[in-house]
Amino acid sequence: MPRVLLAVCLLALAACRSRETPPPSIVPDPAQTTSPLPPLLAEPAVAPAPPPTTVQVDPPAHVDRLEVEKDVPTSVVRGRAGQAPRIVFLPGVCSNAYAYLLSFPEAARAHGGVVAIDGDRPCGAASSGFRSFSWDPVLQDRRLQAALAVAGVSPPPDGLTLVGYSAGAGIGELMVQRWPHRYARVVLIGAPSDPSPARLSQARGVVTMSCSRDVPGRMRDAARRISAAGVPATYLEMPGCTHGNIADGEHVFEMAFDWLTENAKEIREDG
Repeated sequence: MPRVLLAVCLLALAACRSRETPPPSIVPDPAQTTSPLPPLLAEPAVAPAPPPTTVQVDPPAHVDRLEVEKDVPTSVVRGRAGQAPRIVFLPGVCSNAYAYLLSFPEAARAHGGVVAIDGDRPCGAASSGFRSFSWDPVLQDRRLQAALAVAGVSPPPDGLTLVGYSAGAGIGELMVQRWPHRYARVVLIGAPSDPSPARLSQARGVVTMSCSRDVPGRMRDAARRISAAGVPATYLEMPGCTHGNIADGEHVFEMAFDWLTENAKEIREDG
């Protein structure tokens, strides 16, 4: 009997448990739910590096020698992009124009280029390479015009810049006096005598120059007297050199040409 009663009780207990309501499912609170991690993003594409910037660098300025019919060759430095030169150069006694141009080719190129002629007479042997000028401005102008033509130069409307050293400065002064609109701006270096304000009265601007151990007093005073006569003028000095030489040529000639560009008188409407 007791065993039967125990079995009945177990059956009743099992029936009661089968009728109990199962516990509710636990629904997570959306506010407390951590969002799943987003998928890993692909690394951004790396753009190819731009090609290196190409900087246009001008080749060094150089001095050319051009043949002139019935005369000695002329020496030429072209302006940028091959422009026709705007400067002419006359050296002194027993000199070589080509050698002088080697001392300031970059300054010459930056200001339009230069054409230089040697003297019409040999100094010593004809093959020496050194020459001197006859003291004849008409002859030297004619020779210079022939050299300009070979170089493809027509005098610009505002005139040329004439650079003369020593005897070339003296002859150049006479050429400026005779053709002031052709040779409108002037650089006189180490002149053999005092430059004349009267001869330079029609110039648009004048730079006088000397080596520090040559005739600085003469050329400095000349600039003062020319300026007092109404022509823009200034003096520049090359350091530590003697007559016939050029020191710090690129810098000094750059200053000379810049000064003339900035200070030369405007062209008058009447010519």
